[in-house]
Amino acid sequence: MIQSQAVNAAHNTWRRILQNEFFPTSRRRDIDGLRGLAVLFVMLFHAGWLQGGFIGVDIFIVISGYFIGHSALVTQPFQPMRFICRRLYRLLPALLCMIATISAGMLWWVLQSDRADIAINGAYALVYLSNIWASGHVGYFEGQSIAYPFLHTWSLSLEMQFYLVILAVALAVRLAPLRHMVVIGIFVLSLGYDLYSHFTGDTQGYYNILDRLWEFSLGAMIWILPRPQPGRAVSNIVCGVAIALLVGVMFFYTLQYACPSYMIIVPCLAVMAIIMCPQHDVARMALVPLSPLGVVSYSVYLWHWPAIVVANYLLQFQVHGMVMGGVLLAALVASLLSYVFVERVFLDYEGRLTPTARNYGALALVGACGGLAMILFYISSVSRVH
Repeated sequence: MIQSQAVNAAHNTWRRILQNEFFPTSRRRDIDGLRGLAVLFVMLFHAGWLQGGFIGVDIFIVISGYFIGHSALVTQPFQPMRFICRRLYRLLPALLCMIATISAGMLWWVLQSDRADIAINGAYALVYLSNIWASGHVGYFEGQSIAYPFLHTWSLSLEMQFYLVILAVALAVRLAPLRHMVVIGIFVLSLGYDLYSHFTGDTQGYYNILDRLWEFSLGAMIWILPRPQPGRAVSNIVCGVAIALLVGVMFFYTLQYACPSYMIIVPCLAVMAIIMCPQHDVARMALVPLSPLGVVSYSVYLWHWPAIVVANYLLQFQVHGMVMGGVLLAALVASLLSYVFVERVFLDYEGRLTPTARNYGALALVGACGGLAMILFYISSVSRVH
């Protein structure tokens, strides 16, 4: 009897833990579902199974703009050090763990030329300049991209660069109405620059923060624009149409519609519409089932591309079919471990620290990333010499 009660208590404890982690009631689960949809799109695109899956990054960018816009533009009083530390504790540990693991596992056996490029890409990723490095070295949709396990970190560099922009806006412009005008101005100027890049054929604009700021700003503007209050039926229709647009774009968009392109406005507006609608039946049915994947989406994004690249190196052919399925499954396992033992641990730790300890911890994380970046810079330079 006592043993049975102990088993039931343990079962209920684990059930409660899983419920709190993957089905949290304190978050908008439809937005977590959007994150899950985005990372699923990206994984299927990188697997070669979905031609329009690259829009997953655009979905992530709008969502990121929405949350960071709230933290920097809405939350009062704005606490810059807490804003910075929260971002660093969330992003740096998992990125550092992934790059250290992949570098230790690859750099000692790949060709010297490959070692030099992989190491320098990892170094730039750790200092959040991966997009700048990539724009001068490799096209994202070109065949040689499969040689770089850290190439996908270009989007994380964009995100960190947007954090710096929005932080500067929050610090420099104290009055809320002026902040709103600055964000709208950034949106207009960046969208204009993006269209200019499109019509002049600047394909490397895909990596450029100036071509992407309007997407981040669009998410932030959700807090600025008048919030509609549609009824249940209208909300369901809008949400259903927006989800249908995202799925349609996923199947019918080709690489020529990737940013910089005016066509990328369609999925971005669809994401904006979903976020602005209250959670109703369509969102609960179509998006909430993907919310657990959305909760771990950052770790999934970090690990899925290196897994594909490593598999190609080891097997010496471009993986596809069932082999690709096995690779993605292994990446999901690695992602779950990363979320549970790295990402979640550091976020919980950050929440328990005193302000002083939190700041020193953030500084230590920055130092660790800088230290590993210097090691990778050295490995790259030595490999090129030899």
